[in-house]
Amino acid sequence: MLFDSHMHCDYSTDSSMKISEAIQEAHRGKVGIIVTEHWDYDYPTNPYAFLFDVDDYFRQFNIYRSDQVLLGIEVGMQKHIVNKDEALISAHPFDCVIASMHCVNGRDLYEPASYRDLTKKEALQEFLEDSIANLSLYSDFDIFGHIDYISRYMPYEDQELYYEEFPALWDELFKMLINGGKVLEINTRRLDSPKAIETLQVLYQRYQQLGGKYVSLGSDAHYKEHVGRRLSVAKKIADKAGLVPVYFKERQMKIMEE
Repeated sequence: MLFDSHMHCDYSTDSSMKISEAIQEAHRGKVGIIVTEHWDYDYPTNPYAFLFDVDDYFRQFNIYRSDQVLLGIEVGMQKHIVNKDEALISAHPFDCVIASMHCVNGRDLYEPASYRDLTKKEALQEFLEDSIANLSLYSDFDIFGHIDYISRYMPYEDQELYYEEFPALWDELFKMLINGGKVLEINTRRLDSPKAIETLQVLYQRYQQLGGKYVSLGSDAHYKEHVGRRLSVAKKIADKAGLVPVYFKERQMKIMEE
């Protein structure tokens, strides 16, 4: 079956979904799921908003664990907290760890003020350069999440990512993931846009050309209605790029089977 490897439930402060609801929707959609609650040390706008009791998370959610329901975490990367993040990861039995960029150089990418006085080119260059800087420091993760996260929030007329604007930076980022044995996520949040699909397809094809073999598929669901959303679209992107969809169980990569 396909696995939705990215979603947020009871322990993510910005989620409106209970794990019981996620499981019900996954069963209805005939997909497996990995719960990946938010973990962001020292978040710029609220240092404690995206932290939770990880031991309680496992105590409460282990009863749901099965071959189709796995427990992970999404860690927001920032250069000054890498040691704290990796200590947390190593101390707990996660099935899957997603590493994501939610902040750039101490600024929250969700906030409009983070783009003040920046052109789109300047904002994207900083995003890519800081992503690369963080990836050079973090090693204990499985998946690099939502490469188009900044496209959700940057306040420019054209919010898409174009490989040809920063080919050297994209290549460096992809090579770091490939050489480190990490998997790139196809996040389905924006795959209702034909333009997003078109521009992201180029990036995933380049990842494959450089030697990338595997991708994960993730809805980034915060509401029950979004569990498993557009996984079929993400699978088509992967197929077209010659990439194999995978998920992780006990930190070991598994090939998805429809």
